[in-house]
Amino acid sequence: MSFIFHACTHINCDFFAVTNAQHWGQKRPVGASTITQQVAKNFLLSNEVSIERKVKEALLAMRIEEALPKRRIAELYLNEIYLGFQAYGVASAALMYFGKSLDELDVHEVAFLAALPKAPNNYNPQRYPDRAKDRRDWVLGRMLDDGKISVAEYDRAKTAPLTVRNRAEALDTARADYFAEDVRRELLARFGEEMLHKGGLSVRASLNPQLQKTVDEALRKGMIAYDRRHGWRGAHAQIQLGVGWQQRLQQASK
Repeated sequence: MSFIFHACTHINCDFFAVTNAQHWGQKRPVGASTITQQVAKNFLLSNEVSIERKVKEALLAMRIEEALPKRRIAELYLNEIYLGFQAYGVASAALMYFGKSLDELDVHEVAFLAALPKAPNNYNPQRYPDRAKDRRDWVLGRMLDDGKISVAEYDRAKTAPLTVRNRAEALDTARADYFAEDVRRELLARFGEEMLHKGGLSVRASLNPQLQKTVDEALRKGMIAYDRRHGWRGAHAQIQLGVGWQQRLQQASK
């Protein structure tokens, strides 16, 4: 993850603070926040658009920078932000885009993930492949300039195609309500409700979506076939109510 950490730098927010002060009460607060401010907002504040929230954000950011090294702050930021493809955090993005864990990524794949925080939807590699590759190559150039990769690594990475997983494959899901509920109950018993719903747990279970789909399909076909052999096919007969209905019922059931 060191390459991705390196790609994230602080943006000076003095300009935005002055602008907000000059236009107090007149317009929506502006704010390309620093990474630390975004960490403060994401973890500790709401998305309310107000001067009060921006002030709290700035104060919390200062406290965070006093307590944590920049690398730790960048780690918190990268594990929280939205990176497109329904992925939050770089670990999830690595799996969604490339089907790999972070430590398995190639240099050009790391560079692409590092390019996403600015505008993940604008660099969607399936909708805007040229734009996404140009941005990735720009990051590779910065990595070369800063001595994080060699010229040979840069040349190999820049010529590598930007190939990501098919969206349907990346979002491979299966209905397994009973299984999921069983997992939920076990987590609740083990960690408690607070940790379950607010602890940011990442859970891996034994369910295989493809096998689950196969099982669901086989069960559905089996039930349909059984129903066709033994199922109810409507009323056997109809009888008139009134005097003598018992005799009519006996005749109809023969």
